[in-house]
Amino acid sequence: MFGSFFGRGRRGFDPFEDMFRYFQEMERMMSEMMRGFGREFPGLEAGFEPRIEMYETPDEIVVRAEMPGLDKDSIDVKVRGNYLIIKGVKKQEQKEEKDNVFFSETFYGEFQRVVPLPVEVKEEGIEAYYDKGVLEIRLPKAESARKEVKIIVKEPEEGKDKKDKGNK
Repeated sequence: MFGSFFGRGRRGFDPFEDMFRYFQEMERMMSEMMRGFGREFPGLEAGFEPRIEMYETPDEIVVRAEMPGLDKDSIDVKVRGNYLIIKGVKKQEQKEEKDNVFFSETFYGEFQRVVPLPVEVKEEGIEAYYDKGVLEIRLPKAESARKEVKIIVKEPEEGKDKKDKGNK
């Protein structure tokens, strides 16, 4: 997912990416668990959280969120610090009495999803599109996030010899 950002590539272990995936999986499991409790214990429902995918290109972070059944005017997207905040309201079209409903897993009401951003983004140029139940947000990376600094690796003795020669 963020292998190219953290430099993992195909070389092996990256603690930041592994930790990010761990927390993401824990969030997903808790959400699923609470959703299950909602059927048996009303009032404990976790509510609706849109499922997302996030990836990076050289110039931007792209977030796609599944939010079927929403009107684009009921979606609110903000960036605060290093967090993307997606809020919305899914309204029930009409109250209809149904005699033969066994259960309903359809969510109606307000929701919010806070997504930590892996890099700093520019405020200018952020764009969001909503089409066929999918919200796509394009966040341009800040210059500092796109800048790559080459660091020269030296032998410990190299630095000492230069310092010692200067002192003599």
